[in-house]
Amino acid sequence: MENRNWNQGSVEMSVVCSDLSLLENINLLLKQKGVIAVEDEMGVLHYIVDGRSDRGSVAGRVTAINPAKTAGQEKQEAYLDLCIKTVLREYGFDMSLMGTMLIYKSVYKSVKRCVPAPATMKSMYIDTGKELGLTIEQSERNVRYAITKSSLKSMRSRAVVKCIQTRTERRLGLRDPLD
Repeated sequence: MENRNWNQGSVEMSVVCSDLSLLENINLLLKQKGVIAVEDEMGVLHYIVDGRSDRGSVAGRVTAINPAKTAGQEKQEAYLDLCIKTVLREYGFDMSLMGTMLIYKSVYKSVKRCVPAPATMKSMYIDTGKELGLTIEQSERNVRYAITKSSLKSMRSRAVVKCIQTRTERRLGLRDPLD
């Protein structure tokens, strides 16, 4: 039995097997995990990444697959962590609040993966809230509360996240200071 998906501009993956349940298991794994590792006869791992549901995080999944971090990568991540926390403190965010942690995680992921901030706050609430076991409503409430306790209390949530990400990118030298 063969399963082919023909979409213009997408990568084709073919799985040939005699059992339909194997195809269903592969599809289920891709939907749940978003990535499958397949080892060839030389022992080299090849990754199949599913971009059907959340295309924004596919690039991050591919770059996050490499488990071995070099000392340089660890230093870069530590510096990124320091820059984001410094920017948050400059704006008066309380680092003990859950909403501040949600903003931090969102900015950290975006800068590390070199992708823009989430297109909508709802996607940010879903992505970062899921990691902390929060619902969308809880995430939204926590972020709004953290913002009201900061010096950016008059700004909207999306503008605050964009502002913090931009300021962090400037500190890292990824963005022109005059922009």
